[in-house]
Amino acid sequence: YVFVNFFAPWCIWCQRLEPTWEAVAEEVERMNEESDVENIDVSIVKVDCVANRNLCGAQRIQAFPTLRFFKDAQQYGIDYKLDRTVAAMIAFLTQKVSLEKTMEDWHPRRRQRMLEIKEHPGCMVSGHVLVNRVPGNFHIEARSLNHNLNAAMTNLSHVVNHLSFGTPLAKDVVRKVSKYSQFQSGTPLDGGTFMTRDYHQAHHHYCNVVSTHFEVAAL
Repeated sequence: YVFVNFFAPWCIWCQRLEPTWEAVAEEVERMNEESDVENIDVSIVKVDCVANRNLCGAQRIQAFPTLRFFKDAQQYGIDYKLDRTVAAMIAFLTQKVSLEKTMEDWHPRRRQRMLEIKEHPGCMVSGHVLVNRVPGNFHIEARSLNHNLNAAMTNLSHVVNHLSFGTPLAKDVVRKVSKYSQFQSGTPLDGGTFMTRDYHQAHHHYCNVVSTHFEVAAL
């Protein structure tokens, strides 16, 4: 087993994690040396993603630090997202090793279901913004309270479920006017899928917004 810290030297969160990571390595070494404590046969290592860019690219490291557990050179479970404390990480490693011993006699299919990576890396944006009428623009930028995102590895493919301008219409009004093409052209991005196939690229959406009024009393 190997527990890896994929980091970047410029990342403030990686710098803050450094003393804790060293303490985890020392604690694992101490536990493996003492006979009265359950051993944790795990190597604690770190990888500088600036110096090892190709390796981190192959591992699809999208944020720093990324803490990942490996078994036999393969990712084993989802990335570590718990507290970045010595106690929490030691408990995590102990649980991982103990679970593996428990699963030794399980059926292969049961083991596979247990170990499937179920994490979804995407995110959802919902809400409203106020922008200048002419010209108006807004930008959506991903940020994290605990990571520095790796812009070169971030996939910005996205789906626009709904984007509209102005005061939202009531559901009964939408139902009445939705059959008219003039209304449908007011939300040209709705339901669109925008794929980004290369790293470090992003879509820019340009919309010409025209003030439109609907008279629904006679509909």
